[in-house]
Amino acid sequence: MIVEAQMMSTCKIHNIRFYNLEPRSVTCLSYETKTKKLALARSDNSIEVWNVGNAPFIECTVPGHAENSIENILWIGTRLFSTGLHGMIAEYDLTTLCIKNEVAVTGGAAWCMDVNHTKTCLAIGTEDGYINTFTVASDSLIYERLFDKQKGRILCIKWDNTGKMIYTGSADTVRVWNAISGHAIHKMTTSRKEAKKETIIWCLGVTDDNIIISGDSRGCLSFWDPHMGTLIESHESHTADILAVSLTHDMNIVYCAGVDPVVRSFCKITMKSSGRPQWVKGIERRLHTHDVRALVEADGKLYSAGVDGYLAQSSYPPKALVKYPPLLQPPCATVCRKSRCILLRYTNFLELWRLGLSTKVPSEMLHPGMFHQLEEEPIKLLQIKTKRDENIISCAINKDSKTIVYSTDSHVRVFNFDVIEGDAQLSKNDTDISVTRIEKMLFSPNGKLFVTINNDGKKNTVTLYKVEKKHLRHLGSFSTNKESIVNVGLACFSPDSKYFVCADRKDSIAVYNFNERSPPGTPVAWLLPKYSCPPTAMAIQKDTLNLVVVYSDHKIVEYNILQRQYTKFSNNLQSRLPKQWLARSFPITNIIFDPRNENIIIMHDDSTVYVIDKLHDFPEKEAKIPKRENDDFMEDSNSMFSSQSQQAFQVLKKYKHLVYLDWLNEEELVAVEVNPISLTEKLPPTLKQKWFGM
Repeated sequence: MIVEAQMMSTCKIHNIRFYNLEPRSVTCLSYETKTKKLALARSDNSIEVWNVGNAPFIECTVPGHAENSIENILWIGTRLFSTGLHGMIAEYDLTTLCIKNEVAVTGGAAWCMDVNHTKTCLAIGTEDGYINTFTVASDSLIYERLFDKQKGRILCIKWDNTGKMIYTGSADTVRVWNAISGHAIHKMTTSRKEAKKETIIWCLGVTDDNIIISGDSRGCLSFWDPHMGTLIESHESHTADILAVSLTHDMNIVYCAGVDPVVRSFCKITMKSSGRPQWVKGIERRLHTHDVRALVEADGKLYSAGVDGYLAQSSYPPKALVKYPPLLQPPCATVCRKSRCILLRYTNFLELWRLGLSTKVPSEMLHPGMFHQLEEEPIKLLQIKTKRDENIISCAINKDSKTIVYSTDSHVRVFNFDVIEGDAQLSKNDTDISVTRIEKMLFSPNGKLFVTINNDGKKNTVTLYKVEKKHLRHLGSFSTNKESIVNVGLACFSPDSKYFVCADRKDSIAVYNFNERSPPGTPVAWLLPKYSCPPTAMAIQKDTLNLVVVYSDHKIVEYNILQRQYTKFSNNLQSRLPKQWLARSFPITNIIFDPRNENIIIMHDDSTVYVIDKLHDFPEKEAKIPKRENDDFMEDSNSMFSSQSQQAFQVLKKYKHLVYLDWLNEEELVAVEVNPISLTEKLPPTLKQKWFGM
């Protein structure tokens, strides 16, 4: 860890680089057009639902379980389904973030599934070679029929556009099935690279005229005529297995990638001589370092993911690429200001670290950008692992780090922690929390209140506890349904602990007044004006009680809680936000304030820390946001500004993957960063390929 002086000359930054997350590979993707939601399944069987309407962000996470398996996920309208090697189809409740229904399939492990174009029938392909079909009812799946058994497993499955045919891929074979009779109509056999080595059909696509597209273990992309049962054309597009194919919305471009991670495109053209369509090789891009397992084209953008865990969003033209790292949904770190500690959340365990102390440097020797030596190195005080390695849904720690709470899907644990004569001591708290899982939890800034947020599918409940020495005493609870807050996405306290703000995953934000005159079960509440996008970050300033909210399209508002209205600064801001700011690809994930200057707002995304000075003028909308380097300003074009430049928007500092930023005290900031190298070095070896001249 390094402590660095930056921003204002008296501010030090603890750059924490020991947050070493394990990269979790992506197994499959599915996109829902109307809601612009992208579902992403990871290797730990968790599912992330990303909102990609504006700057993509994780809207909610369904925790993974070791006994489950996810080989395929699928949206049917706004309903999300998965299937896997445990031989079950699961439907998820995206309100409670749990499995809603499960249905068993015939034929062992399930590898693939697809829904017909009318969204009324689901087809599943299994290990034993069976196709199961289910009718999609309003609240369940109803078993329909079993097709003829084929030899060997079914690895990929697609409906045709009429709903009368089903296409499947397996070892050496692409089959065409009659969806009404359940019989195979055509069996189309692939060639082999080696006589004794099967060619495995890993993925299928279907064009608007029902031509079958297959990707296989030879690295060949093939096009088949399902009516005649013949091969139309084939391209050796990759040097290794093709694991994923995706078609654009207009069906004129097909993308493919796999173990050879280069994403290649093939464009549909009509030959002048014959009038027949033909597919020709288009652009190719290296978007990932490791196997690409899933491709989805949505609204002109290609989403790709695989073994490296990154979600890549690319387009051409214009040529663009943004890669979203495999991090946990925020918050994943909490600073304990009173004890100088930080709690780090991992998938299935927590770590508590005591931060180091920097050496004192005479003020005349201080300058922005200098590095400070540490008198004391950071010390890991504690690691708490969950039972049965269950995924942690939420966690919280008090400001003195003496009370630690975490929740998984099946249990809630409350601990007392202390360091006595240098020895870390952890004991179980005797608090009896009646629920078995808590979706969100946080302590108030004064350390006197503990708040939990849960949704049972019918109502969203906020429960309050009073923090006593070694006990959490239940005070009462209330529902947020009156304010139309159903699925809480964000929650925060005011610094004086009197106001509590909840934001749902859509566009509603409610303020609750926790003063002593209103009982815990009936706090005074009111709503902020609604906006068309969901918020991604919010925070309340200490003295002014201004609530600052940033939405997924980067709109910024400042709302005064006492006056219950937007501030003058907020009203003037809306038409003056720089275009460079509005075009940012990463969402703002955190907001803090300068405790010594109420006109300073600090916010950050994955790679950049921004500073807004409300007293300074905003630049022209077309102007670039200046970057502060030490005590000067500079633009990306390297043209220098004077340090006296009066710019309201500034880029303060660049990071790789910044997951957390907060004040430890008025003189010190804590920045938690995940090093991309630490993610990639834990990955398996990449495909060995010969390059020119090597």
